[in-house]
Amino acid sequence: MRRIKFFTLGCKANQYDTQSIRERFLSRGFTESVGRSPAEYYLVNTCTVTSGADQKSRNIIRRCIQANPKGLVIVTGCMAENDWRSLSGIRGIGMVVRKCFFPEGISGFKGRTRAFLKIQDGCDNFCSYCKVALVRGGRRSKDIVQTIEEAKKLVAGGFKEIVLTGICLGAYGKDLYRKRMLPEVIRRLERIEGLSRIRLSSIEAGDVSRELIRYMSSSKKLCRHLHIPIQSGDDAVLKRMNRKYASRDYLDLIREIKRNVPDISVTTDCLVGFPGETEEEFENTVRLVKEILPLAVHIFPYSSRPGTRAAAFGDTVDPAQIKARCAALKKVSLECRDRFMKRFLGKEVPVLVEGACRDEESYSEGLTDNYLKVNLLSRAGISNTIVRAVLKKASGGTFIGEYIDNI
Repeated sequence: MRRIKFFTLGCKANQYDTQSIRERFLSRGFTESVGRSPAEYYLVNTCTVTSGADQKSRNIIRRCIQANPKGLVIVTGCMAENDWRSLSGIRGIGMVVRKCFFPEGISGFKGRTRAFLKIQDGCDNFCSYCKVALVRGGRRSKDIVQTIEEAKKLVAGGFKEIVLTGICLGAYGKDLYRKRMLPEVIRRLERIEGLSRIRLSSIEAGDVSRELIRYMSSSKKLCRHLHIPIQSGDDAVLKRMNRKYASRDYLDLIREIKRNVPDISVTTDCLVGFPGETEEEFENTVRLVKEILPLAVHIFPYSSRPGTRAAAFGDTVDPAQIKARCAALKKVSLECRDRFMKRFLGKEVPVLVEGACRDEESYSEGLTDNYLKVNLLSRAGISNTIVRAVLKKASGGTFIGEYIDNI
């Protein structure tokens, strides 16, 4: 038999790549093995964005080798791009595959109600702490016609929401026609009959144009949610990071977005403990987070990445101090989340129901267009539908909603 298991680490772009690889294998007669079932082939799509990601990737590779010492373990992804020599020397790895830029595309997305569609890859920003530009290469965009055709296949397969994703999504089209094309691809996607929602994944502050904000304010399909990384709220740290904005620029952008797009939610990333970060610089990050009132903050402790400029910086922050700062920022982020969510209590909202709730069998879970998590009492035929619900109670980042009717 030719049974294969897939493992994915890291970002939405990696998840998209795995789905594309999955479809290629299954179309050639392989059978996907799930759960504890054995397999003859294992494919691990790795991540190398942090030292923790490296370790997780290696741990999964080892588990695959142990699960079937006679099997073939295939390693791909960002770690394969950067560390292919060392990976090739690991006994039990049969193949290390360095990635092509765009796979052949996808027609479905296993285990998901919302389909990720990668339209961009690569990065030219070269932030001093980040390996992405080193392992992914320069920015490249998928042809817009190919993008629309792929989206049509996904919608024909029953997907009501498509999440546009990329390594530097806001750079989409800049390598094709030297202009901002993200609003244009959104316009074309909106014309697809049966597509109810278009969501953007992470986008850099400098790529959120006024045109995009205006478009989001009037669009009936573009979700009112933006994930815009901060990384730091201190200008000196931002400069050392080689970020292309100041804290005031970021704050002004968020204020403009919120003025123009009612009820939009903003989520963000923060990197804590960058070399030389003082307590005062960290507190500037805390203050900025409080001012933008995000729905969620993804907090990452700094880890040195070989090959980046920051790896040569001195004045490292004590790990215990980094841990304490992460905990303090998490507390603030949860307070911001609860304050933001409170304003929606009692409101009627559309919810895309994704499936059974993982924590409570009698409930189904879903998302509003502005990324609020909602649990509803389960009922037949509710999955993969958009329903109206009233938000009755909030706890731990999730609303309990009361079903009204289908949309």
